[in-house]
Amino acid sequence: MAPKILITGLNGYLAGRTAEAVLKAGYDVRGTVRRLATGDKVKDALAEMGYPEDRIDVVEVPDMTVPGAFDEAVKGCHAILHLAAPLGELYGQTTPPEIVRKTVSSTQGLLESAERHAGDGLASVVYMSSVAAMFEVEAEPRRHDETDWNKLAERAVEELGVEAGPFNAYCAAKTASEKTVWRFREEKKPKFGMTAVQASVSQIWQVVAGAEPMALPTYQSYVDVRDVARVLVWAALHPEAADGERLLCSGGRGGGQAFADILAKHVDGKKEWDGIQLWKGTPNQGYTEGYGPYPGELWLDAGKAVRVTGQDWMPLETSVIDSADVLKRYL
Repeated sequence: MAPKILITGLNGYLAGRTAEAVLKAGYDVRGTVRRLATGDKVKDALAEMGYPEDRIDVVEVPDMTVPGAFDEAVKGCHAILHLAAPLGELYGQTTPPEIVRKTVSSTQGLLESAERHAGDGLASVVYMSSVAAMFEVEAEPRRHDETDWNKLAERAVEELGVEAGPFNAYCAAKTASEKTVWRFREEKKPKFGMTAVQASVSQIWQVVAGAEPMALPTYQSYVDVRDVARVLVWAALHPEAADGERLLCSGGRGGGQAFADILAKHVDGKKEWDGIQLWKGTPNQGYTEGYGPYPGELWLDAGKAVRVTGQDWMPLETSVIDSADVLKRYL
């Protein structure tokens, strides 16, 4: 049997691609989900892609904030990719302080389970952080990299409580949770390597659906989900190089208008796109040639991850076109 790599939150968007990358690398997958039915859907999808079902093990963890929730799931795993986070209630009834508490406690619990129950074969734990742990809610329009930290979101949640709002809650939760990872490493000095990965996201669905995309409040950077999965798996399999590192994933600065212009060229004359009205916007505005830094905005410098992994980011054109060709099925 191939060694297993645990992926928490297997039914998530990023986790699905990460599971594919793990299987491609020759390792088996164990994934945690809140309900087995959702995990079975991922298992079925991977099986349709040609991966045998016996290489994918699904474990139910109904509440990841409960002490010992991951004790059984971590046993015998070669590496752990912690992608799950209890952030689904950001716009619900849960208060920002409670969201931060739950996110931190679930990360702390996963690390404690790894230390006590995974066994000597555990080589690495990789935590999926966020660029929200790198810059403030009102971000400075400058270069940001792995040396930067969000210093104000946690204080905002502490001082404002319920009034802090979902964005502060998200930034504070991801920042505090990543700090928990590094505190654990410093205090416990575990035998396994520990790495944090930060990623950025962009809005493409709206462009495909014909609606004006909502700009993210602080940045317009992008990265392909397959690149994030690649970096996560690289970190898991190279603990000697990745231990103690933060790895920022960002392919450049795109934004809704760049997506629209790329897709306008891509769909021109293609019958399969007949009848689909893309959002057009104002062509050739709001981004730079080569999708680099844009005046007046923060810039995410992800050169470190390129250097250590030896592989550059996927071109924006490839990422946008591949994503749109999938998304149009849902129109």
